Amino acid sequence: MNISNPISSLIINFDDGSTCSVESPSVSFNLCGFGSGELRIINDESTILVGLTLKSSKQLSKYPVSLVLNQPKPIKVLALTFLGLAGPFIGRAFGYYNYVAQGKQPRSEPPPDKPEYPPKIKATGLVESDPLDCWSYPMLINDYSELHPYTVMALADSGNGTYTALFTFSNSQLTAWLDKGPTVRTYTSKPSGEVKLSYVLSIATSNDPYDAVAKAASSASRVAVFKTRESKVKPLFMNGLGWCSWNALLSDDLSHDNVVKIVKGLKDRGVPISWVIIDDGWQELWNGVINSIEPSRVKFPRGFRSLVNELRGLGVNDVGLWFTINLYWNGASEVFIRALNAEGFKTSRGYVPKPNLEDAFRLYDAWFKVLKDYGFSFVKVDNQWSIHHLYRGFANDAEATAAVELGLQLAANINGFDILNCMSMLPGNYSNYAISNALRISIDYIPMWRADAKLHTMWSAYNSLLYSKFGYPDYDMWITYDPSARLIAVSRIFSGGPVYITDREPERTNVNLIKWITLSNGEVVRVDEPAVPTRDVLFSDPYNEATLLKLASTVNGYPALAFMNVNKDGVRISEEFKLSSVPMRLSGQYVYYKVTSGEWGIVNADGSIKVELSELESEVVVLAPLINGKAVIGIVEKALPPYPIKVTSINGELAVEARENGALAYVKEGRLEKVNVRVGERVKV
Repeated sequence: MNISNPISSLIINFDDGSTCSVESPSVSFNLCGFGSGELRIINDESTILVGLTLKSSKQLSKYPVSLVLNQPKPIKVLALTFLGLAGPFIGRAFGYYNYVAQGKQPRSEPPPDKPEYPPKIKATGLVESDPLDCWSYPMLINDYSELHPYTVMALADSGNGTYTALFTFSNSQLTAWLDKGPTVRTYTSKPSGEVKLSYVLSIATSNDPYDAVAKAASSASRVAVFKTRESKVKPLFMNGLGWCSWNALLSDDLSHDNVVKIVKGLKDRGVPISWVIIDDGWQELWNGVINSIEPSRVKFPRGFRSLVNELRGLGVNDVGLWFTINLYWNGASEVFIRALNAEGFKTSRGYVPKPNLEDAFRLYDAWFKVLKDYGFSFVKVDNQWSIHHLYRGFANDAEATAAVELGLQLAANINGFDILNCMSMLPGNYSNYAISNALRISIDYIPMWRADAKLHTMWSAYNSLLYSKFGYPDYDMWITYDPSARLIAVSRIFSGGPVYITDREPERTNVNLIKWITLSNGEVVRVDEPAVPTRDVLFSDPYNEATLLKLASTVNGYPALAFMNVNKDGVRISEEFKLSSVPMRLSGQYVYYKVTSGEWGIVNADGSIKVELSELESEVVVLAPLINGKAVIGIVEKALPPYPIKVTSINGELAVEARENGALAYVKEGRLEKVNVRVGERVKV
């Protein structure tokens, strides 16, 4: 990079409210007579890592230093912030639609049908008073001066063909985020006199925006604890279709009998559920804290072993259990902690894991051994952002979050558990995913609300740009008889992450939709890698603008595109999509095939495809390479036709092996042909 020192100035904040400004800091700098600091900058051809140390004779603030960055003025910036941008409307949506979906009386007034997003929210930059969230929210701005605080990544279009990704994280003793300027704000949660070497920022510049984000994350992984998704093991809940109890039963209706009744009902209708999550509501509580390592005797009178065994008898391979990283929303009772023969940290409400690696590991290890004995094989761990405030004023934020996250992961790994991470999009969470390899990347799915189908899909799509670097992105559960279910299903198979439903009424389950996204052996049809927004919408706003949201990836090596109309006002949108907007490089000619409409044609790599969609409609387009006048599309009854085929070129002929029964479509001599095939059959084209 051509900026050897990206820091134009430092502002040191002391606990007494005074500050010290250091202009154009060099490697070593003075804290206005109160000590010294050192900048650590690792600079290679395309990335910069920024770290620093501080040692002061005067107590440093819990926000010890701000780094003002020297960055060229952009023309557009895509920012991801954990400021609570959904706060003005999301609470009413939960209280209304979660109960409407169950046929019950809503507990709040209905939310707006067309909520303003992003809303106007004032923020002070102080975590103690700002409306923060455990989720990241994307927003498009014109300049760094418009950045909200708590921005974890800013992807900037310079306007000259280059793109810069600014990425902040938690490391050693500092937790960092971006604010307007751009400025990197740092946080420790308690005053101190020293900050040991802590890296806070990764900067990557490239002529490709996707490459800039990838390099920024990869560079940070060299000094932070997290490892990138590709270097970690794929979780077992990536196999097959799942079912989760949450929206189906919430906490009031969760019970042994209701879970078994629903899963059996789904299985009887041919829905290939291979894994199940028992979500919140199973606990025995006392004064709002979890009080027993056993489930509620009222809801699960025969205990968890009986439930897990019965589910396995129905053909479910894996059963997971929900709990929070602090054991329950308000923590655990002393009875719970003693039952595990462990120690906890006492808060005003209950006990939580101690903020050191050894004690956190011992507590989680004991808990996982209990769950393993019950027959569970994975867990969903919620409320992970809470570790940013559980130990506020008592322990350093970065050190505490690292200790608890690593204690959880190590204990899970030793006991053979995968973790589905949830409410975990803050720096202290993602920065410490050394082993964990899946995480929710947007706020909860809200059933039956058209605005959620739009916003949830958009939030997940843009968050995936960054968060898919830490693990497989989870777009959350969904109901197959939701009016927007087809668009939701398309977004899930393009997520590249786990796919699971939360139907309450098996008799209403859209079995045809499930068959469209699964194979007869139970496999979920999904893209090869988590999809990302196409180049033409990276710096556009599909919710507020008349443009289609487009996601791109590959399926079995074929370029694949999802088109979705998530426009707030519900206008019908017609576009000529240029293939040059896909993230991957294309060359030669392709047969494009529209999976929903069945329309097809031949297009050059620099050509375009017309797509027209009404509100909440979706279309999937696959691009089959045209070689010597031939192109194999795949099994057209499936959402991603190339997924269940294997194509081999032999002496100028294409040999196709099918992994699914159905109509194999291919183009030969300018005509679309279809032939019925069966599993294992080989066809020459």
